[in-house]
Amino acid sequence: MNLTDLTQVLDERSGERIKHVRHDARLRGVRAKVLARRRRRIATWTACALVALGGVVGAAVVPGLHTDRTPAPADSSSPGRIIEGFPEYAHGARLVAVKSAALPQRRVELTIVPSTLDLVVSTRCDYPLLQEQLSINGHVYESHGDCGAVQMGPGWDRYGVVVGKPATFVLTITGTRPLDQSGEIRTQVPASGTFGLAIGERTPLDQYPLPSRPSGALGPLALPAGCTEVPCQGFVIIRSDPADPSRPVEQTVTWKTIDSIAMDAQTPGLLHLRVNGTEIKTGRWWDYAGYSDGMYGDQDGRWKRDFGLDLRPGDPVTIEIVPERITGAWQVIFAT
Repeated sequence: MNLTDLTQVLDERSGERIKHVRHDARLRGVRAKVLARRRRRIATWTACALVALGGVVGAAVVPGLHTDRTPAPADSSSPGRIIEGFPEYAHGARLVAVKSAALPQRRVELTIVPSTLDLVVSTRCDYPLLQEQLSINGHVYESHGDCGAVQMGPGWDRYGVVVGKPATFVLTITGTRPLDQSGEIRTQVPASGTFGLAIGERTPLDQYPLPSRPSGALGPLALPAGCTEVPCQGFVIIRSDPADPSRPVEQTVTWKTIDSIAMDAQTPGLLHLRVNGTEIKTGRWWDYAGYSDGMYGDQDGRWKRDFGLDLRPGDPVTIEIVPERITGAWQVIFAT
């Protein structure tokens, strides 16, 4: 597919409306919850796309995405385009390249020259039980997983991805699994159906087409499993000011080694998490789904290596959370 054909296809599809869709946090405790939510949302995406491809399609590079780094703010009321089954905008990113194929072929390959390491890599399959493997520059990212995953990083540099240099992403269909999800993964793959790989680059929040705010009250923020009262044993929870969720919140705590962190927000926006003045995480939301954005804790000296923070149990530690463009309730949960 050349650029002329692609432009025509995009124009024809520009009226298709994207449904709401729902990962990060490949962490103990947080990882399973986030991954499950993301995959359910991707399944909804795929079902709503209604794009059928009859054969192998060449890689589609969306015109202007790499060269135009300062587009006008997106109109949140305008419908988004669907490009080979993927929304042009999703998870805070705009597509820069996409490629699809038809079974019985099992492999698609995309090479891009990234302008940022803030990448979002998505897959889709017509058949939801297909198992996939993703590799980057010859390094396996995941051995097996359900097709329809969203990989949001960080850590793409560990796979040889460098800004300004070609990076090759390969999606391979490895088989199917039983409906009950038990037993060994089977190698049988349906004779027909399509699958695809898409790569997006994150855009600034003010340039992203945010959905309209839902009518009525927003959904409550979820508490950790088994945590029904405040305070919750084994957790430190810092919440937004009920009167002004945009106000920064600062709290000094007696430090305990942290296993993981989960950040939740009701609305689009950013949460900057700072520990003793060092920013260790920026939580990001682009819709009103209320999902968790998380990160690893300071076990095994990881924060000392990554952030220069040498925290010891019993030390007084100042935690500061600074909202940006947040207009609803938020919370940050430290699991000890």
